[in-house]
Amino acid sequence: MLCDEATRAKKIGTEWESPIRVCFVCTGNTCRSPMAEAVANAMAKERLQAIPESMRDCAAPPIEATSAGLFACEGEPIARHAVTALEEAGILPIDGRDYRTHTARSLDEALANACDLLVGMTGTHVMELMMRYPQLAGRIVCMPSPIPDPFGGDEDCYRACLLEIRKGVEQLLFKEDA
Repeated sequence: MLCDEATRAKKIGTEWESPIRVCFVCTGNTCRSPMAEAVANAMAKERLQAIPESMRDCAAPPIEATSAGLFACEGEPIARHAVTALEEAGILPIDGRDYRTHTARSLDEALANACDLLVGMTGTHVMELMMRYPQLAGRIVCMPSPIPDPFGGDEDCYRACLLEIRKGVEQLLFKEDA
């Protein structure tokens, strides 16, 4: 599980002041990063529900995922094959973060500063993040394995991409839970 000074600082007594905000970043914010957002939010919700109410204060900090693109066309809808892959995998939207109605947005300085972790889908995304936000270098990481862009591919391409995203999110954010 993700744990560093930033996450420890969010704990006040036995309660978490706020969730750890994770932003997944890709190029256009219509395929990879919204799928990673959906996967991370679904996994976080599942794990929270699996912890007995009486033990939640002792648990790892909650995670809240979002996503953005480095070169997004604002307002573009999520790729339909991405929605299909998520639905087929049984990944349910969470309250307030319905991936089916996701629209692309660009990463800006305000969003970058508001997040505890910026996750590039490939090394190229990480390099661009480092160039744009060098002051946030300690918050910028890459998915454990580069996630190829499924844009323009068929449903099988999106399913394969989602499988890699699930593995990466699990390893990056929930490895102690595995």
